[in-house]
Amino acid sequence: MVTKRTKTPNPSADPGQLRKETGEWLTHNTIPNLREIALDLENTGEDVGALLEAIDELEALMKAGPG
Repeated sequence: MVTKRTKTPNPSADPGQLRKETGEWLTHNTIPNLREIALDLENTGEDVGALLEAIDELEALMKAGPG
């Protein structure tokens, strides 16, 4: 028999705060890491034009904020 588990709300999991923390993480960690990976790939001869465009687009979305 399978028991259905329901999530209990976490009072500290404020959606607005989580979105802010996620945005900060993307801006300060993920985007710079992606740029570093793109540079490494480019140095091995890979075409990273589309990847860099996608990173730029993600960065622009993060700077624009929710909308």
